[in-house]
Amino acid sequence: MMAILLKHEWLRTRNLLAITGGLAALVVVLASALTALDLPIISTIAQVFGLIALTALVPVAQIALAVDFWTSNYRRTGYFTHALPLRGSTIFLAKLIWVVVVTLAGLVATLVLGGVLSVGISLQAGTEVNPIPVLQGLWATVTAVASPGMIVAAVGVLLMMYLFSPVQYYFAISVGSESPLNRLGFGGPVLMYVGAYVVFQVLMAIGIFAVPFAVAMEGGRLGVIPYNLLGAVMSPGGAADDLMPVGFLAPFLLIIAVCIWRSVRSWNRKVSLV
Repeated sequence: MMAILLKHEWLRTRNLLAITGGLAALVVVLASALTALDLPIISTIAQVFGLIALTALVPVAQIALAVDFWTSNYRRTGYFTHALPLRGSTIFLAKLIWVVVVTLAGLVATLVLGGVLSVGISLQAGTEVNPIPVLQGLWATVTAVASPGMIVAAVGVLLMMYLFSPVQYYFAISVGSESPLNRLGFGGPVLMYVGAYVVFQVLMAIGIFAVPFAVAMEGGRLGVIPYNLLGAVMSPGGAADDLMPVGFLAPFLLIIAVCIWRSVRSWNRKVSLV
């Protein structure tokens, strides 16, 4: 059943995703070409637009799917969605899995388009066009200071940060569309998102100050070291800027779990289209 629902999501949103990805690809290709021509001002502007398209591809796709999530589930067509002879949680999880798949595919597309833009930049600078040696050099630099476990953890945290946005969007839309907030239309999800965002930031800030550890360079290698951020902030020298506190991870993962749990509960018990 999950495979059928995922196929339905693909068929229903493929045009939307094709437009989003196609526009990003077009901008990057044009930006790469104009950058390679090394035209005064124009090449610089083109390069900026290319970088914007790269960084915006995944977030824009996630927002587009979030808007579709609201219109297809809580507007007029929502009656058809919730009338399916399936548990609401099953339908919701299929939609959540689909946005995860789209996010991962978007990250891969971002890397590929980044290679396209790098070709134009390299031609402009007269350096090596093939991005593979550059990536190999970057990988050598990373592995020289970070252990395999640290690299895996960093990639995992980066992916979770990308996936946090759609989880938060879907949570805000699901809970914000419950009665009585559903009377506000799209204002309900917006209010829920803003309120939840403030709470989430406070929780992660508390975690950063409460957990006395950070990632920093030690003996030429990245590692986790004891670090009292609150004490550092209160000291005359202030907090160091060459390390990253890890205390946000626990509340971050807890927030994701709670958002998914509460969204599932909403779909099973609290859907209101009135």
